[in-house]
Amino acid sequence: MSVFRQGITWATGIAIFSMFFGAGNVVFPLRLGELAGDQIGYALLGLLLSGIGAPILGLFATILFEGNYRQFVGRIGRMPGTVLILVVMAAIGPFAAMPRCLTVSYEAMSPYLPLFIGPEFFNVLSGVLILLCVVKRQWVLPILGQFLSPLLLISLAVVIVKGLMIAEPMPHLDGVSQVHAFKDGLLEGYQTMDLLASNMFAVGVWVLLKEKLQLKDSQSNILVSTTIAASLIGGGLLAIVYVGLSLVGAMHVSVLQGMPQAGLLSTLSIHVLGGQWSIIANVAMALACFTTVVSLAVTLAEVLPQEFPRLKLSRDPVKNYDLWIIVMVVITVLMANRGFDGIAKFVIPLVQICYPAIIVLTICNILYQLYGFKYVKIPVYATLALTLILG
Repeated sequence: MSVFRQGITWATGIAIFSMFFGAGNVVFPLRLGELAGDQIGYALLGLLLSGIGAPILGLFATILFEGNYRQFVGRIGRMPGTVLILVVMAAIGPFAAMPRCLTVSYEAMSPYLPLFIGPEFFNVLSGVLILLCVVKRQWVLPILGQFLSPLLLISLAVVIVKGLMIAEPMPHLDGVSQVHAFKDGLLEGYQTMDLLASNMFAVGVWVLLKEKLQLKDSQSNILVSTTIAASLIGGGLLAIVYVGLSLVGAMHVSVLQGMPQAGLLSTLSIHVLGGQWSIIANVAMALACFTTVVSLAVTLAEVLPQEFPRLKLSRDPVKNYDLWIIVMVVITVLMANRGFDGIAKFVIPLVQICYPAIIVLTICNILYQLYGFKYVKIPVYATLALTLILG
């Protein structure tokens, strides 16, 4: 039987899509369409390379290390590997991904909120609700996840299809060349930070597949082939969403120009669907982002003390977990108060510096596992130095 015909392959592929899909995966394709105009084809090439190709490559590479991301990054040295893990956790956690979700949630809900609820008040309120949901996470997250994921995908599909049906001609934007559009696509793909998260996600994929397939160590090649197939499915679903949103963004530049990044989907939904129907898409997006924040907070609060015992805030495991949840929620709210663009100013230098080196690390690790290629420090540090020199 072909691996693509197995139910576990498709289930894992959809899970991979869900893991990667977050606020940035909606905002940045729309932003790219707004920036590229009629050069959207070249922009999409850059987005698909950095936003899908790189994360799927990172997922596959870590699977070759049996999901052991510490061993994966440890090849560049123990201390640099530890620093990289901390940077990744900070980026996909309370310093970037989590607050970014809150800003998108606010922009999605702002047309329907009373005037006295500004972004700061909304962020604080969201922080309180996050703490309440964490307490009841055993039933809150499954219910929200099972309900919201299909609703969000259906809403996005409706927005994309309707947006294409009432499309305007793609404008030619001054100063946007083919090369410029391609570079914009690469940068927008970087900002999704999915490559940074792929090493962490690989742990869950490895455990899930090994448990479901009931494989012995000698059958790891079956697990790898299943992962490749599932990654192609998950990446393909992401590509469909990226292409659709980017095209719609390019076809409605006049509507999106001047809008804050976090409010692009809300603006487009109201324009395409009208005020009454757009509320469904916007509420689904807001709740999906909120659920993502809760899930990340729970995951990181459990992983951090295990991976870094020195970061324990209490000897009592339960109290330590609770304290870390509070710390992450406070940081998330403070970062969210900077706004989407303020968070981007923090994230963009980080991803521009780290991404090329992590891509090289990923390629070197794949070559090491498949062909015994031993060099890793020289290529990675040379790439990092070159990135810093070139700015």
